[in-house]
Amino acid sequence: MESLSFQKAAEVSEAAIERSQDGERWFAAMTQPQREGVAVDNLRRQGFFTFSPLEKVVRRHARKTIATTAPVFRGYVFVRMDPLRARWRSINGTLGVRSLVTNGETPLAIKPGVVETLVASTNAEGILEFVDPLQPGMTVRLRAGPFAEQLGVIERLDGRNRLVLLMSLMGGQVRAGVSRDMILKVA
Repeated sequence: MESLSFQKAAEVSEAAIERSQDGERWFAAMTQPQREGVAVDNLRRQGFFTFSPLEKVVRRHARKTIATTAPVFRGYVFVRMDPLRARWRSINGTLGVRSLVTNGETPLAIKPGVVETLVASTNAEGILEFVDPLQPGMTVRLRAGPFAEQLGVIERLDGRNRLVLLMSLMGGQVRAGVSRDMILKVA
């Protein structure tokens, strides 16, 4: 499947910004099984702006491990258009597309900012990469509990939605494991 390169994603983003005043919005189109690339190619040929973010996946087959990419939203691609000016019904007849997601007879727009954030989070290979807003070395404040309002430095992130803080208490350094929802970032 052909992926959306960073350059193409940037072009989509720039075009979206330039034309957003014209009433263009992002919509989702359901694709045929494993035909996201075909749908993207054919929608582009019709003049639609499309976006289909990828993720890295590891597949095992015949005792081999293969690193590859796959669509993040399997079975869907995003299409940017103005439904009042575009011939959006042609999307339903596009090779690789099942149908545009609608609310009755009208296309259902995606909330503004959602797809734009995904486009901005795409790397040079077209792979979606989210950066955790909490990083080791960052100063945070505890929100509640016996040490509420106490400052601490994130020592490490734990994969179980917890982190280890290094706090200065009673003249010494103390490590404390806390839940992510118990802290606030300090500017």
